[in-house]
This record gives sequence, structure tokens and C-alpha cells, in this order.
Amino acid sequence: MIVQKQFSIKFLPSKKTIKVPKDYNLRQAALDCGIDIESSCGGVGTCGRCKVQVKNGHVQSKRSKFITSDEKKRGYVLSCLAKVKSNLTVFIHEKKVKKAKIEEGQIESVIGKIYSGIEKDVFAAVEIKPWIIKERIKVEKPTLNYNINDFYRLQKSIKNKLKIENIAVPIKTLRKLPLLLRESDWEVIITLDKSTNTLINIQRGSSEKKCFGFALDIGTTTLVMRLVDLATGEVVDSTSEYNPQIKFGEDIINRIIYSIKKGGLNRLREAVIDSVNGMILRLLANSKINEEDVVAVMVAGNSTMMHIFYGIPPRFIREEPYVTVTNKFINTSADELDLKYVRNAVVYSIEGVTSYLGGDITSGVLATGIANKKELTLFLDLGTNGELVVGNLEWIMGCSCSAGPAFEGGGVRCGVRAVEGAIEMVVIDQDTYKCFYEVIGSKKPVGICGSGLIDLLGEMYLKGVIDRKGKFNEDIGNPYLKYLDNEFCYVLVDSENSGTGEDIFITEVDINNLMRAKAAVYSGIKTLLEEVDLNLKNIEKIYIAGGLGKNINVQNAIVIGMFPDIDIKKYYFLGNTSIMGAYLCLLSEDKFKYSEEIANKITYIELSMNMKFMDRYIAGLFLPYTDLKDFPTVESLLYSV
Repeated sequence: MIVQKQFSIKFLPSKKTIKVPKDYNLRQAALDCGIDIESSCGGVGTCGRCKVQVKNGHVQSKRSKFITSDEKKRGYVLSCLAKVKSNLTVFIHEKKVKKAKIEEGQIESVIGKIYSGIEKDVFAAVEIKPWIIKERIKVEKPTLNYNINDFYRLQKSIKNKLKIENIAVPIKTLRKLPLLLRESDWEVIITLDKSTNTLINIQRGSSEKKCFGFALDIGTTTLVMRLVDLATGEVVDSTSEYNPQIKFGEDIINRIIYSIKKGGLNRLREAVIDSVNGMILRLLANSKINEEDVVAVMVAGNSTMMHIFYGIPPRFIREEPYVTVTNKFINTSADELDLKYVRNAVVYSIEGVTSYLGGDITSGVLATGIANKKELTLFLDLGTNGELVVGNLEWIMGCSCSAGPAFEGGGVRCGVRAVEGAIEMVVIDQDTYKCFYEVIGSKKPVGICGSGLIDLLGEMYLKGVIDRKGKFNEDIGNPYLKYLDNEFCYVLVDSENSGTGEDIFITEVDINNLMRAKAAVYSGIKTLLEEVDLNLKNIEKIYIAGGLGKNINVQNAIVIGMFPDIDIKKYYFLGNTSIMGAYLCLLSEDKFKYSEEIANKITYIELSMNMKFMDRYIAGLFLPYTDLKDFPTVESLLYSV
């Protein structure tokens, strides 16, 4: 047998080491070593973010436009394009390593703040009606004259007290029954799912009848969890963090591609399950709640995230004709899904619509109450994927515009998420072209987040830094326009004032990526409305959900042609509606059943083959749009500047 030669890699400054075979991918070696090296493209060499410096040793690397000739001489390579050829010492700059934890307080509280625009009666009208209950049951003791089996006698007692028959019991619960009945003197606490008449768990009769559940939103970028008291509806505690799958690709397409690789699906699933387990453990420890008192987990997420969470291959979501394995995942024990701190709970999921309109959108429609309103409402979820829904109580239609991660920092050289140090607001001086900005956390800037990018694009256009095609105006005497890495860029922050020690800038390639993203959103809106013979004048409200939405300057989003040019008062920012819908379903059996009705009510429009969408998309690759008649307010601003 031939033994393949192993090479040792030492990563700095972490000092982590790993042995890998010859020709092993350098980026994968870093991931295997537990280093979450940044890469928005999933390791295919198109984002340039996984740049590392080989201090000692030899790698074979493909050429990349992201590596300058000077950097090449100093040993820089894109780790995703590098094969290991010898023992190595590799330096990874700190900013290339993902920070997985979201800073405390960055995600808004689910109660109160999330409804900054939705009528409060949507929440107030919810009757707390959990279908998972705990009840104390006294079971008749067997005798020689009455030696009927334990489960029959338990069923009889449940029927007498709760008027429920035909109880189903999982084998793991049945295994606990005989000893527990006798040790607790024939009095037990049962956990019962009334929707399926399933006996989820049994505990000693001396236990308390506390019932808690977790609402979980599995977003492409962010995981959000709420610990909820099912008796009162109180949100006991909450937590959030970045989805660790980001290291395998920032958008769902790159993650699907990664899932097809050998062991890829398992690595993706393990990453999210480990994070969810950590979040559960933190919330239970902080609140001092016993894991046996957690009876349910309600999950919402897009179709790809849900497939990965359940360990189901998402491959055919990406391949024509774009189908899911299922839109409704069956109720599953937490133990079976490896949620090790709430093994006795049942995991429920909110039903999705199709491949690119998942349960997170169903959840959002439920939370906003769109399906109950007479007024025509447009719902935009501006996460990584960009989903759109329009409708009212009579009908609902939806689509996905595949906006991509550009407005979350992906595909933009100096783009970052909304973390401390991110530039979130931008104003450009008309006379000097100097950029003034505000930074999250009032720290030195490290990059530009989504709201800052929208401001920047709008300001550059209005102040003449770029033209309608997104190209720099080189003849206006702009001192902040520099030639860097073989291309022009506009410098917002010089290296002396940045938190990275390097210039923070935007290039024409970055601008092009942003323009494609904004064009997809606006074109999706126009096409969706036309499919139902409507136009923007018919829209009475626009709800904007998703992490990007809460800090957007609407006027600048209109200036760049991302949002329709209508009365700003019609726009409402809602935050994370997916977690809110999951929360409502956790509390109310009626809401959970209604979410299934909503999913079946939504008619999906496939834009990938829609020629009208493609025509509008091309028209949207100008600022704000090819036809300025769509944007009269912007046209007037241009003449006034």
C-alpha cells in the first residue's frame, strides 16, 4: 500500500498546525484547523477575500487579479486557489478571519421594536394557545385482578382528564414508562402534542409543569433564537450570531455548490447544528431553565438553510427546474437532529413555498398580517437572497430576485456586515468630494456595511463622482480618486484613519456589483406587479424586513433605483419578521396551522425565465434606471444639485 506524503502547515498568528497530503487546498486546510478564513465566494477565487501570505514553503497557485505583482513577490496567494507542495508557514491577517459572534445588542428585541410599522393588533390579537402541554396524570395502580398493561392505563387516565384518545408514543418515551411510573408512585407529568396526540415525554410527578420553547430563525447570514415561556408568551431571553456556514460561501448558491463536495453537506450541517446547540446552552444557562422543561423548537428559514439543517441534499434547488425535496419538514425529535441540550423537545418547521421562497417568508407574511388586510401591501425581505411578496387577504404572489450578498458586504472589496467599525452613513461634500461618515460603535472604520453602501452609491451619483453607468468621472478634479491595483477607486478613509491600517475604498467593480443587486430588486418589484396587472400606484404600504432594512436611508435607496420612487411615508421597516412569525407559531396552534394556509396561498413567479424581468434588469444597470420617468423625484434632485 502506498502511503501518501503528509506536509505540516503552521498558521500564524494563531500558531495552529495541521498535517495534510500533497496538493491539498490551502483554504480547506485552514478550515480543517478551525480557522474561519473569510471567503464570500465559497472558495472559487472570485472574491479575493481569502488572501494569505506564505512565509515559508511552496504552494502551487493559479493567477488572480486580486494579487498584485508586489504581493506575489512577498508570498501572497488566494488560499482557495493554492495547493500545498511542502511544509508551510502561513500568515493570515486578523481581518481575514471571521468574527462569528454578533455584538450584544445589535439585533433588536423581538417585542416592541420589531413592530415599528405594523399595527399592534397583529400581536395583541394573538391568543396564547400552545398545542404542546404538560399535565399531571394519576395512573391507576395495577393489581392481580387488574393487570392491564401500563400504557393502556396511562392512556385511560389521559382520556379521563383531557378527553383525548388514541395516544401515540415514541419508543424512547415508552422505554421510560415502567420504572418512572413505579418510582413516582403512579403519578407523572406528561408532555403531550395535542395536534398529533403524541406523548412526547414523561417526568416524575414531583416535577413542575413548566413549558418553554425556542423560536429559531436560520438565516443565510444570521442565526436568531428566542427562549419563550409558552404559558405567558414572555420572551425569557434571546441570542444571535452569524451563521458559521458563511466560511463555506456567503450566499445559498455557493453553499449548495459546497454541499455537493465530498463531506460538504455534513460540514455545512455540523457548523449550523454546533452553533444552534451553543445558543441553546447559553440561553438555558442564563435563565437557569431545565432542559426537560423545553418542549418545542419552532424553526423558520429559507429552503436551502432548512434542507441543510435537516441534512437533506439541497443540490436540485440550484439546478433547473429548481425543485426542493420538500417544502414542509415533518415534526422531528430534537435528539434525532442532534440538538443535544433539548433532546426531549419536538422540532417543528414553518412551511415554505418553493425553492427560493422559503418558510422565512411564510413566517414574515404571517407576522405582518398581510394575508388578513384589504389594503395592497408589498413585502420585501432584503436579506442575502432578496424575496418579494405582494398581496392582501384575497391573494398573494411572490418571487425571488436573487439580489446576492452585495449589500451585506459580499462582492465589495471593503464591504463588511453591520458590525462595530462599519461605516453605516455617508455624505459627500459637493465642492471637495471629501467623504464624511458615521461608524457603528464610534470606532475607527474597518469597512462599509449595506446602509453605508446605499448612501455611498447615492451620494457619488448625486455629487457627480460617478456617472449613470457607475463609471468614475475622472475629469472633475476629485483628489480622492486614486489608481490602485490596476483600477480607479474612490477613497473614503485613508490608511492612517482606518481601523485596518489600509485605505477603505470602492472600485468600479464594486459599484457594478451593487448596481446589479439594486437592479434585481427593482426589476423584481416591477415584474411582480405587472404579472397581476398592477403598478406602483396601487401599492398602499411597503414593508421592509431583513437585517439590511432597519438602517437604510430610503431616499438614497430611491436615488440609486433600488426602491420605487413613491411617497416615503409608505415605507415601514420591520426588522426580523421571520423570528417573529416563528414566535407566534410557537405560542398558537391556530397561527401554526394558518402559516400552512399562507404557504399554500402564495403563488410563486419564476423570474429566471421571465424575459420582461431580464429586460428591466438590463434597464436597471443605470442610475437610477434607464427611463428617468420612473424616478421623477431623483430627476428633480439632479437638477437641483
